[in-house]
Amino acid sequence: MALALTRLFPAGRSLPMRACMALVLAASALLAGCESLSPAECATADWRQLGIQDGSRGRTDRAAAYYESCAKAGIPMNAAVYREGRNQGLVNYCQPANALNEGLAGNGYEGVCPAPMDQNFRNIHNIAWREQDARKTLAQIQREQDQMQAELRDSKTNEDRKRMLRDQLSRSDRRLEDARNS
Repeated sequence: MALALTRLFPAGRSLPMRACMALVLAASALLAGCESLSPAECATADWRQLGIQDGSRGRTDRAAAYYESCAKAGIPMNAAVYREGRNQGLVNYCQPANALNEGLAGNGYEGVCPAPMDQNFRNIHNIAWREQDARKTLAQIQREQDQMQAELRDSKTNEDRKRMLRDQLSRSDRRLEDARNS
């Protein structure tokens, strides 16, 4: 979508205000749609279980969105029971092992853990996230090196290009070493 917008509005030209507002509203509607429930779901919802599921997945509190979508259908939502369940789910989510797994998977952290657990979760998550980011960087550099080495071995590559590739590989080796040491 960003590419399409840059074609419509090249550098130096701004997106008209109405188009910006339309994009913001469309994005908001999409995000809100992810949190809403159908009338049938509202009628059969186990609010405690829904809260446990949201908490166990590290989701932010969705009670207001659920309340709004169920109110449109004329069905009451029990926010207190939902929040009790969510708090129970957060205890499961906010464990150190999960902080490690979420960080290594490259998943963000929404700051949902209760205060006594938040700092520890955040610290472990940040360390794990940096680790997965470093692994991605190393893998990217290795892929680039593999491509350069394949081109070097190709008999169709001329000598000037090979010289340039050797220089790039040398720089890439230094980048790889720096990435391993950081």
